[in-house]
Amino acid sequence: MTTILLLATLSIWRMGGDIHVDNAPNGASLHTMGGNIRISRAAGNVVAKTMGGNIEIRSLTGSAEVSTMGGQIDVIVEGRGPGHDLDLQSLGGEIELTLPADFDGTFDVELEEGDRPRDLRVSSDFPLNVQESTRTRWFGSKHVVQTATGKTGSGANHVRITTVGSDITIRKK
Repeated sequence: MTTILLLATLSIWRMGGDIHVDNAPNGASLHTMGGNIRISRAAGNVVAKTMGGNIEIRSLTGSAEVSTMGGQIDVIVEGRGPGHDLDLQSLGGEIELTLPADFDGTFDVELEEGDRPRDLRVSSDFPLNVQESTRTRWFGSKHVVQTATGKTGSGANHVRITTVGSDITIRKK
């Protein structure tokens, strides 16, 4: 007799409220219109999106696509080889990413100042080339934009981070 084990990706969609997942060993697709998303451990591909809350992934051994319209993002990655592509986006919250010290990545980071100019910055423990420019928005207002690019190790993983109006921090673990 042959036993077949189907490993499914966890999928949760809510109109409002928080989502808390202890373990998503085969990835997850998590969506809420108004709440926080917190994942303790995840592998595979994680998609986490909220319209008004924070997103936290405490231990990620796979890849992630994470976005929030009004909250912070905090992701900790375990592992350095391929399979750790990251796309982190926030429209009004800080983004903090923690990676292994020997992480293999190609970085593409953009921080745009919001409507209330502040002293914002991209801070990275990894060597990144940071440049500053201005972007004209609707009605002619100009905003400072910081872009940061770089490559560590083989560059096997693509890391894309964007936010408006808050800091971006990339740390070595």
